Amino acid sequence: MFSKTKPTNTPSSMTDTQQKMPHSEEKVSLHTTSRQSTSVIGSNTQVHGDINSDEDMTIEGQITGIVICKQHTVTLGKNGSLSGDAYAHTLRVSGSVDGNLTALHKITVHDGAHVTGTLTTPCLVLEDGSVFHGSIDMNPDNDVFTSVFSSQPTKDIYSKDKNASSTQYNQQTANLSADSVTNDDEGDVL
Repeated sequence: MFSKTKPTNTPSSMTDTQQKMPHSEEKVSLHTTSRQSTSVIGSNTQVHGDINSDEDMTIEGQITGIVICKQHTVTLGKNGSLSGDAYAHTLRVSGSVDGNLTALHKITVHDGAHVTGTLTTPCLVLEDGSVFHGSIDMNPDNDVFTSVFSSQPTKDIYSKDKNASSTQYNQQTANLSADSVTNDDEGDVL
C-alpha cells in the first residue's frame, strides 16, 4: 500500500537523527549563552547595611541601607521594604520604599507599591494604584548617572561628605557581615 524509499542524495555527514528530521535546526551550544543568576532576599530576612550586587536581585524581605546593582535589575516584591537608597540599571517596585531610587534605564512603580523619596531615571512608569510622595527627575543627562554608574568607585553615594577618605569608603562598602543579616523566624544570625 505505502512504499518508502530512502533518499539517494543524502549527504554522508548527516546523522540518522538528522535524516529522520529533515527540518531540524542546528543546536546552539549552551555555552554560548550566559545564564544570569538572581540574588534573593527572602521574606523572613532583614538586612541592616549596604548591599553591592553584580547580578539581578529580588527583595522580599526588609532592607535598611543602600542597594547597588549598577548593571542589573532590582525587584522589590509586594511584601518587601527598603529604607534607604537603591541604584540599579532597572528598578521594579511592588513593595514599600522610604528613600531615593536611581535607575539608569527605567523605574516601574507597580500597583500597590508605596514610595516616598526622589525618583531619578530617564524612563518612569507609575501604575494606577501605586502611591508616590516625593520628586521626580527624568533628565537623561543628569550628572548623577555619570557619578553613580561610572566604572570608578563613587564615594559620594555612601557619605554626605564628598571628601570622605578611602578608608571610610571601604568600611561602608564592605561585604555583608554576619551581624547585618538576621532571620525573622528564628532570630538567628545567619
